[in-house]
Amino acid sequence: MKFTKVLVAEDTDSNNFGIVAKLKNLGIETVEHVQYCDNAHLKIKKALLVGEPYQLLVSDLSFDNSNRKSKLSSGEELIEAAKTTQPNLKVIVFSVIDKQTIIKNLLDNLKVNAYVCKGLNGLNELEKAIEKVYQNEQFTCPVATSVLKQQNVLALNKYEQQLLQLLATGYKQNEISEHFKLHKIAPNSVRSIEAHISKLKDTFDAKTTHQLVYMVTSLGLL
Repeated sequence: MKFTKVLVAEDTDSNNFGIVAKLKNLGIETVEHVQYCDNAHLKIKKALLVGEPYQLLVSDLSFDNSNRKSKLSSGEELIEAAKTTQPNLKVIVFSVIDKQTIIKNLLDNLKVNAYVCKGLNGLNELEKAIEKVYQNEQFTCPVATSVLKQQNVLALNKYEQQLLQLLATGYKQNEISEHFKLHKIAPNSVRSIEAHISKLKDTFDAKTTHQLVYMVTSLGLL
């Protein structure tokens, strides 16, 4: 027994073709692929509506949406939407991203079934992931497994915790500055607060302040 209907979400043609070829070589009857997250979610909804749902979604995390307006602009957003539409959908992430916070968030909070890093052995690891996921087992490739086992787990210092707690409460940067000055917390200038927020966004690979707060909270760091 094996998966019979799989959807691949990947915006790079060369990667798309490689993944599709690998899946077809595994004997999977129906393998469809899309380049945009919105299209992937639409396909998932339509397939579910006609009673022919996908059993597995293989998705990248990064998508180039520069030439179009998109409701869903990243793999994380697609996975969250797909899981809401079809909770029993199996999901494998296939990405170049190997950051601990990203992988942990996807496994623990978005409940993806496997995480595979692209690379020389990426497609072979993807094959292993498909086999494990079909058997209802969670899978991480050696690179992702090593990253998750690293001992230098990211932690927030007291200043960062206070800053993020105020952001989570709804404070604006100028209000945070006034709050810090009132409580003699330094640095407290608007410019320094902006710099710290920007640094945290880079650390957590967050595009917006809202996403930053969500990720930090999801990881239990706040």
